[in-house]
Amino acid sequence: MNRTRLAGLAALIAAGSIVLTACGPDTDSGAPASSAPAAATGKANSFAKLLGSLAFKSGSAKDNNAPANTGDFFHGASDSAAAMKWVELKASSAGNLNPVVVNGAGFTLYRFDKDTASPSKSTCNGDCATTWPPVLVQPGSKIFINGVPKSKVGVVRRDDGKLQVTLGGWPVYKFSKDTAPGQTNGQGVGGTWFGVTPDGGKAGPSQQGQDGTTGVDYTNGTAAQHNAPPNTGDLYKGSRSDKAAMQWVQLTAGASGGLNPIVRDAAGFTLYRWDKDSANPSKSTCNGDCAKTWPPVLVHPGSKIFLNGVPKSKVGVVRRDDGNLQVTLGGWPVYRFSKDTVPGQTSGEGVGGTWFAVSPEGQKVLPAVTDDGGAAPSATPSATTGTDTLGNGSVILDSGKNLTEPNGSVGASGPGCQNLGRPFTALSLQLSGGPVKIWTGPDCTGDSALITDSVNDLTAIGFSQPIASVRFGG
Repeated sequence: MNRTRLAGLAALIAAGSIVLTACGPDTDSGAPASSAPAAATGKANSFAKLLGSLAFKSGSAKDNNAPANTGDFFHGASDSAAAMKWVELKASSAGNLNPVVVNGAGFTLYRFDKDTASPSKSTCNGDCATTWPPVLVQPGSKIFINGVPKSKVGVVRRDDGKLQVTLGGWPVYKFSKDTAPGQTNGQGVGGTWFGVTPDGGKAGPSQQGQDGTTGVDYTNGTAAQHNAPPNTGDLYKGSRSDKAAMQWVQLTAGASGGLNPIVRDAAGFTLYRWDKDSANPSKSTCNGDCAKTWPPVLVHPGSKIFLNGVPKSKVGVVRRDDGNLQVTLGGWPVYRFSKDTVPGQTSGEGVGGTWFAVSPEGQKVLPAVTDDGGAAPSATPSATTGTDTLGNGSVILDSGKNLTEPNGSVGASGPGCQNLGRPFTALSLQLSGGPVKIWTGPDCTGDSALITDSVNDLTAIGFSQPIASVRFGG
């Protein structure tokens, strides 16, 4: 049996919130394989309770009817109760930065190189915090996540006792000299302040202009911001293969139907990917009647692709069998779904077990399980109470690290114990609605590991491979 020693709270979180358990049939009970020191365990429990007091909601503040003059819309002090009522974290573009996170009012959010992410620590106090107001919440606050992975969101206790939002562990701030939405005056200040990306990285300029190979033009921002002509591109009412429809495409990171982060077009329609296609090399196999049900997102030389929170590095095109150029994300050809009849629908999610909403990185997005309350999974240590409460969600096992699929992927969903079609060697794992247990044997036997969040590198936990079964709750 492989076991992991939890060397404290920071190591526990860095390991992806994982506790290894004993061999044998799963009873969802029993002592953990190892335990953190008492002080770290106390901090873990306290931190879990703290995060558990926050309510995470997918979508924008406006979509969720946030009250006027509260949260990011509040015009007073950022540490007032009204200002801390809610925060929105939205993947977007601002100036030449893409992707970058903005708040519900469209103001750019930043990170500071003199802070730390592991452990999370803010060092911007006093006059610094006046110039760079921290993004604050309090117990009971709502955090709206809109194109930003929930697994990257957390909070840290500041020196003054207030709670500051973090992304990828980095405390996030506004800049007092940004006086209008979309400004990025804080970018590069002192060589230490940068816009923050959805995963907590430093935002940088996104390559724009015409691609010399395909003739497609890439532009940051939305079609509306660039005054795209009416009844063209994503807003065109006729056939998607008409030249007017292919004049431009917008790829916007966001959330719909509880799925987050996903990619939508300018009209708000969800975009999808198909497991029977391939990403390396890019290849679309959806033709004929399939392409009528799942219209491919098409462009031609001279088309514009507007990028709004979707990394340019993940966007490309592929030549279809009919000669048209289809947009790709992470190498995967992308489509609309004919049965999504109004913006925001996600009717294509999970169809046939092969169609999924596509993420800004080109990954398939798991079906939503719950959207209410609860802590951000990536920041919440596993419970060590002796009883494991499993979730009735879904999991995707990816053959590559960092949720990539060089040799494909395998999915499973609850309830109960689910055998995979075949034992599968996975290097990373996407989880929705956990925790779950992964097992080396069929029928949830053998060695197991309790997984409470998506894991970018399963080799780091020392779990024996391959994986043969997964146990869910229910």
